[in-house]
Amino acid sequence: MTDRNVEQALRTALEHAAPNDVESVLLRCDDRKGNVIPMTNQNPEKQNRKPLRLAALAAAACLVLAIGGGSVYYNQSQTAASVVSLDVNPSIELVLNSRERVLRATALNEDAAAVLDGMDLKGSTLDVAVNALMGSLLKNGYVDELANSILITVEDDDATRAAQLESQLTETVNAVMTSSSINGAILSQVVNQNQDLQAKADEYGISLGKAQLIQQLVDQNPTLTFESLAGRTVNDLNLLLSSQATTLSTVSSTGRASDGGYIGTEVAKNAALAHAGLTADQVTVSKVDFDVEDGRMVYEVEFWANNVEYEYDVDATTGEIVKNHTETYTAAAGQNGSIDQAAAKAAALSAFGLSENQAEGIVVIPSYDDGRFVYKVKFWAGSTEYFCAVDGSGQILKSEKEEHASSGSVATSGTDVGLEAAKAAALKHAGLSADQVTGLTAKLDWDDGQRVYEVDFWQGSTEYEYEINADGTVRQYESEAHAAPTAISAGSGSSGSSATSTDIGETGAKAAALSAAGLTEDQVQNLFIERDWDDGRIQYEVKFQANGTRYEYEIDGSTGSVLKGENKATAASGSFISADEALAKALSHAGLDQSAIRELEMDSELDDDVPHYSIDFKSGNLEYEYEISATDGSVLKFEQDN
Repeated sequence: MTDRNVEQALRTALEHAAPNDVESVLLRCDDRKGNVIPMTNQNPEKQNRKPLRLAALAAAACLVLAIGGGSVYYNQSQTAASVVSLDVNPSIELVLNSRERVLRATALNEDAAAVLDGMDLKGSTLDVAVNALMGSLLKNGYVDELANSILITVEDDDATRAAQLESQLTETVNAVMTSSSINGAILSQVVNQNQDLQAKADEYGISLGKAQLIQQLVDQNPTLTFESLAGRTVNDLNLLLSSQATTLSTVSSTGRASDGGYIGTEVAKNAALAHAGLTADQVTVSKVDFDVEDGRMVYEVEFWANNVEYEYDVDATTGEIVKNHTETYTAAAGQNGSIDQAAAKAAALSAFGLSENQAEGIVVIPSYDDGRFVYKVKFWAGSTEYFCAVDGSGQILKSEKEEHASSGSVATSGTDVGLEAAKAAALKHAGLSADQVTGLTAKLDWDDGQRVYEVDFWQGSTEYEYEINADGTVRQYESEAHAAPTAISAGSGSSGSSATSTDIGETGAKAAALSAAGLTEDQVQNLFIERDWDDGRIQYEVKFQANGTRYEYEIDGSTGSVLKGENKATAASGSFISADEALAKALSHAGLDQSAIRELEMDSELDDDVPHYSIDFKSGNLEYEYEISATDGSVLKFEQDN
């Protein structure tokens, strides 16, 4: 190659590189050999030659280093400091130097090869490389709303730098997904080299990070195998984590895994019931969870009817029954009938000398044990966890209690910040104040034996959901940006916080609906208001009854205008029980007080062929769904899921 050829090659390389990116040039020329060729200005009158001179100097330095054995700067630029991997199903590994420049990008499986096709990331900054990889993952359909999970893993001997990289990568990936209108779910972790796990990773064509995640899942659930999980996507692994309430102390989680690619728990449950020849009102459902069977995703469905326990595995994609098992139990002596859940709860509390107002997070689960029907009752008091097994006659079969450190499983009164402080913590994390948001709500929940506060609010067209630990730290959060509303004008009213120019609030929506119906609030019953987002704008659904007529309105949340309205004649209003009476019937059937439930949702279907109230709520680890007759208060339908 002539001197002129070399000079032209360097000029061409420069024109396709970032200006003044000396380090990138150094990284790319480590294999070059030869003599330093002086560069001359072939066109003195041409402007802006500085970048070319810098590139020439870099190239000359590169050649000198090749001849002279290198320098400290050169050696540092070529020394691996960190290893970063991104896993979706494609598994991609990036080796970085101490300046966060890419030394090597490796595709660990065939899917990853397609993502990296045509890319030369060597010498790129980490931020540039991750943005390029995310763009390719999106373009090739590996990340979308139906599969929104990604695993980020950092391996670095410097713990501080590893933590900084983990945080930086999470923010970068989340920003890319948000800009693509995908509500992402990100798992992140820091790992240390492990020869056994590395051997498994090499065997299955995955990263060390994914191998560690799988091994932790298997360790916590012995029914799973490494082989069955290795080929599953990170979204599937994330669904398993959340569905089976598995907590991994070394893994940070942001957002929720999408199950939109599967048939859903309700369809899976109905498929199992149809196979068993039963209807929902004949059974007590205890579990509908994701699981893996023979390498494919399934829903594990369990329920009871009379003295028979049913277990099903339903294909999560097709609804096919993969496996089923039934076991018949005989009632124990003296157990011809069974006490209800309220009586079982009372028996358990009495066994420990506690009253209901002294206990928290009470959960009552119907089950079978040693051939007899039992209720498993769990609850907390202070920092003590209690468990009782109560048989159908009210006899205590087993009782246990376990003390926990006050700073661990349960926050005591000294470490519980309360609702208002939880709201403040969420707002501070979001960089917002109370007067900048609408729909600000907070409620106490219980998760894995810990108090948590669920805080929700809106800012403009962005929806925020937070989980705040009892000590005020952020446990988990996610935000979803919706398309901005097309019509914006000032409104009135509020929904628990001051209304802004883009949201009239529940009070404003209620006033608009009542005005459209020509009624006042004291003339209506069963008033229902729900905030929603549709067609790029805030909307309120408002329902109520008056004088034998059911009214339903959709109100524009920005302007207060009526988008849709209809009314239907029903039976005389006096012939139906009230919503409060229906709720009381459901709570009585469940054996619960209203103070013990959360996430209450009610709707009235009074114009249905069988007029009824639909009532959903949660208590402890259980979710309840009721249909209560609007004419006599009887329970038409009942489901209880764990």
